[in-house]
Amino acid sequence: MYKNRSVSHYSAGSKFFHWLIALLVIVMLAVGFFLDDVPDQYAGTAFMVHKSIGLSILLLVVLRIIWIIHSGRPPLPENVPLWERVFSRIVQYALYLFLILMPLSGWIMSVAANRTPKYFGFFNVPFPGIPTDKGLSKLMFEFHETIAWILIVLIALHVAGALKHHFIDKDDVLKKMMPGS
Repeated sequence: MYKNRSVSHYSAGSKFFHWLIALLVIVMLAVGFFLDDVPDQYAGTAFMVHKSIGLSILLLVVLRIIWIIHSGRPPLPENVPLWERVFSRIVQYALYLFLILMPLSGWIMSVAANRTPKYFGFFNVPFPGIPTDKGLSKLMFEFHETIAWILIVLIALHVAGALKHHFIDKDDVLKKMMPGS
């Protein structure tokens, strides 16, 4: 999937995508569980912003994948055991997969519920081929909620791995993704 290029650090673009997506996803996960509790007078705006940020995350994740393929990424230190390398890649690829499936499921859910997202209030974002279908909308809601929990686990594993590299292994894996490095 990635170009086999030797780079010593993540590019500024890679770091930008990583940290912007991380911030948006953490906010969305934290707020997403409470959307149904938003007072009625703010609910429309809250859902519009939630959907718009979700669509933005989808675009950013796709751009990040393209960016990483183009710019490369630094290898793990040579002393990292094979099992850890494999586990790390599985977690990273799963993060990408579910960061794409999460907004897609929300988008399909909204369109199937006849509530097409209006991107930050400016224009509608239909999903071609998705009919109004309450059953599909309900299924996508369940899928969306399940993915949220999967993402929480994957993010926890990703952060735990980065912290392990920094505090236990004392290598520069985390430092390479930090702004300013």
